[in-house]
Order: sequence, then structure tokens, then C-alpha cells
Amino acid sequence: MKRILFAAALLAALPWSVNAQVEKQVEVTKAYVPSVESASKLSIVPDMTDTVKMRPEIDYAITPLSLQTTLATRPIRPATVTYWEFNRPLPFYLKAGAGYPLNSVLDFYASSQNPGTGYVVGYVNHEGRYAKIKNDFGVKNNSTRMLNRIGAAAGKYLGKHILEGDVSYENRLYHRYGIYAAPGAQASYMPGARIDFGDANIALRFGDDFQDLSRVNFEIALHGGFFMDYPELNTGDNSEPDNGPAYGGKSRQTTLAAHGKIARAFGRHRLSAEVGYERMDGGKMLEDHRQQLVHAALRYGIEGGVVRLEAGADYYHDDNKGVDAENYILPFLRLDFNLGTDGLKPFVELDGAVNENSYRSLTRQNPYVRAALWGDKSSVDYNGRFGICGSIWRGKFDYRVYAGGSIRDNHIYWYGYDVRDVILLGALNGSYGRQTVFSFNGEVTWRPVSGFRTELAAHGYIYNDDDTKLHNGAPSFEGKLHAQYDGRKIAFGAGVWLQSVRKWSWVEQSASEPSEANYTTYEVPFAVDLRVNLDWKVSGRVTLFAEGRNLINRRLYEYPWHPEYGANFTVGVKANF
Repeated sequence: MKRILFAAALLAALPWSVNAQVEKQVEVTKAYVPSVESASKLSIVPDMTDTVKMRPEIDYAITPLSLQTTLATRPIRPATVTYWEFNRPLPFYLKAGAGYPLNSVLDFYASSQNPGTGYVVGYVNHEGRYAKIKNDFGVKNNSTRMLNRIGAAAGKYLGKHILEGDVSYENRLYHRYGIYAAPGAQASYMPGARIDFGDANIALRFGDDFQDLSRVNFEIALHGGFFMDYPELNTGDNSEPDNGPAYGGKSRQTTLAAHGKIARAFGRHRLSAEVGYERMDGGKMLEDHRQQLVHAALRYGIEGGVVRLEAGADYYHDDNKGVDAENYILPFLRLDFNLGTDGLKPFVELDGAVNENSYRSLTRQNPYVRAALWGDKSSVDYNGRFGICGSIWRGKFDYRVYAGGSIRDNHIYWYGYDVRDVILLGALNGSYGRQTVFSFNGEVTWRPVSGFRTELAAHGYIYNDDDTKLHNGAPSFEGKLHAQYDGRKIAFGAGVWLQSVRKWSWVEQSASEPSEANYTTYEVPFAVDLRVNLDWKVSGRVTLFAEGRNLINRRLYEYPWHPEYGANFTVGVKANF
């Protein structure tokens, strides 16, 4: 009965339900990401009971929305990499050694560098030899030779420029061991007499490094120097005018110099100009000497596809007290040809130089020079070279072959003198003359494997010294063969240096008749200098070294009448800490 009543009620309500309209609108806005998935059967148990099924009609549309983004760069400081960020050397370096015949060497450097601030360096250098050397007269005089140097340098980076300074003092000690005097002889220069030079210098520079010429580069430099000579002279002897009894043979020289340079590139073109001034004043035995040297130079360069050219000229005004002022113009040329290969590069070069011959400069050319000798003329050189160079076999073989010529005005010819009645060789004098030189040169470097290289060089010279009776003391041939291996733990090198016979002049003068003089020849033999060097890296900071020179014990000369050591060696240690 209950079932009949429920069915009747349901039937009474059914028409209303069927005729009713169900409307529902749903808007969904979201990012649509289509995907494809595998089909699966719904896990729904079917209901066999009659039911009312609703099939709603759903209308929808997909409206894409545009997405706008803004990607903008933000200015930041560009990344920079400097050498010092990759390689920060330890602040201290020491090299110390000694050898036989008795010699010593010492180098010490202390440095600090900040790539954003600047640098500072302090250094001490020493070389010495102490054993006596038998001279050409068979006599062993005091032949001690020593060089001592101390100095400091600093630089401050100021934007793209740098302010640098350097101060140093150098002492050079020699002895005139090449002299022979007969018993009882008296002269200004006695055998073994001491030669003592002191040289103090200070320099200041502000400017650029002339590497990036896309902007104007410049530099301004100042230099001051004070040179001192403390010779050991026999001032009681008045037979020679250069004994300087009033000053004990002492000499002084001051130097003041200023230099300026400016350069700029315009695409492939470059322009540069520089100007300089140097003044030298003598004191004590040099009090009558003064020299002023003015220099100006102009350069123009262009980087072409086939030719690289740099041309210009140098002007010098030389004013030496007591003589007429001189003016010199020296041409300058660098011409490099690019033939499209690194294996063949022809070149042409012209240049020159004016070198003052103050007493300080002469002592560096020849420390056994007569005391207080100041040249009243500057030496002027005009040089030219042409040849070919290149690199072949993937950079393993480099060569340079060229011929050259020079005209040397006021070239210095060193000579000694001998008083026959006294048998005395004094200090070396200098005389001026014009010299022309033709040379033929070849240089080769071979690097077959990493860490090993061989160098070969040969130079031949033809001299014309028609303006003087004196020999020039220069070799007609020079050569070098050297091999070097640099390994991880061991570095070893060996080489031989060759130099042909050299000749100087010896002026013989009679003590009783000084006006009579006779020129004779002084000759030193063909030089063969065999050298070896060995470095053993005990650790990353400590290296033991050994150096041998003149190992076949030849008679070698750097200066006339003053032979060098025979076979000698030096051993010691190098350290970074």
C-alpha cells in the first residue's frame, strides 16, 4: 500500500519537473594549458534504476589575453681583469751567492702592489769580485771591483694616469790593476790605484703608458742627478796636468733634465711629439765645464694593409762651454711590409742619436778613463738598416737577417800611453774622429718544443777610421750560440760567446823628449767565453742556482790592459717569500 501511494505521488509531480528550465552560466577565466592524457574507464557502478537525466548545455569561449613584459638593462660597472688578479707575486725576492775566485752577488727586492691604488718597490743590488788578476806585465795588483746600488720606486694610479717617482744611489769601485811602473817611478796613476764613483739620482714622472692612443696620451718627467768621483791619485807628482792637487783629484757633476711627450691616434694614423732639456754642470776639477742639450722630435705613423710606416725627425741643439754650439737633424724611419705571411717581412729602418760625453758618461763607457776628462763634443750617430724577418713552422723558428751602415761623428777612440824611460802605462785617454761602419747580421731563435729554445747570432763589421791613427778597439766579428731548457723542476742553459781580435793604440812617449811620440798597437786575442747556468727548484719558493763563466779559461778583456777573471763560478740561492 505504501509503495502504491509513493508511486502515485511521484507521477503527480513528474510533469512539473520535466517542463522546468535550468539555466546556469559560469565564466571561467584562467590560463589554458592544453594537455593530452591516456583514456581511462570511470570507476562508477552502473545504476539500473530508471532515473531522470539532466544534460545541461554549456556554452564557453576562450579569449586569449596579451602578456606584456619589459626587459631593460641596468647600468653596472663593467667587469675588469688585471694581471695582478691572476698573478700576485710574493712581496720579497732574494738572490744571494758566492764563488771562486772570490766573488759575491746579492739582489733583494721588496714590493707591494694594489691594482686600484699603486705600487711601491725597494731594492738593493750588489756584485763584487776580490781576487787579484795578473795583468799583461805579469804583475798582480789590487783588482777589486764592486757595484752597490740601493733605491726605491713608487707609483700612484690617478684615473687613467700614473704618478711615478724613483730615487737611487749607486757606487762603483774599481782599481787600476793594468798599470806597471818601474821601481821608484812616480806618476799620478800608480798601480792598483782606487777608482770610486758615486751616483745619486731622483726622477719624477706623470702621464700615460702610451698603449691606448684612442685618446690623448702624455707624460711630463723631471730628473736630477749628482755624480761624485773619489780617485786615488798621487797628487804629489806634478808631471801631469790632470793630477788635480787643489782638489785631490775629486770631481763633481750635477745634472738637471726635463722631458715632455704627447701622442694621439686617429684611426690608422698616429701623431706624437716630444721635447727635452738637459743641463750638466761640473764642480771641483770639472768646474770649468758646462753643457746644455735641447732635443725635439716629431713622429707620424700609419697602419696600412701592406705597409706600416712611421717617419719623423729629431732635432738637437748642443751647447758646450768653450766651443761653438752645434745643431743636428737626424731622420727617423720605420718601414715594415706585410706580404700576407708571417714567414717573410721586409723592413727598412733609419735612426740616430746624440750622446753627450760628460765625465759621468765617459766613466760608464770606460771606468779606467783619465780623471776629470770631459769631452767638448757630443758623439753623433746616423744609422740605417734593411733586411727581412719572420716566423715560420708555426712560430717555432724566428729569424732576422739584415745589413746596416752607420756614420759616427766625434766617435771616441780610447788609447793608453807609456813613458819609455819610466815604463809606465797610465789611465786611458780619449780622442775624437769620424768612423763609418758597415755590418752584416743574422739572428735565429728555434723553439722545437715547449720549454726549450736555441739562439744563434752572428755579426760582422767593416770599419773605416781614416780620420785618426788610432785603433778603435772594436771587434770585426761577434757571435753567440746559446741553448736553454726551462722545466718544472730544472732549468739549464749553456752557450758560447765569440769575439774576434781587438786592437787599441798605445802612445809611446820619451820622458826626456815629450814632443816625440810613437803609436804602437795593443792587441787582445780572439775571445771564446763558455758559460753554463743551472737552476734547481727545490720548492715553489726556493731555487738553488749555479753559474759558470769562461769555463775554458781564456784570456778575456772588456777594457784594454785589464784582463777579466779566468774560469770562475758562482753558486747560491734564490727565494720568494
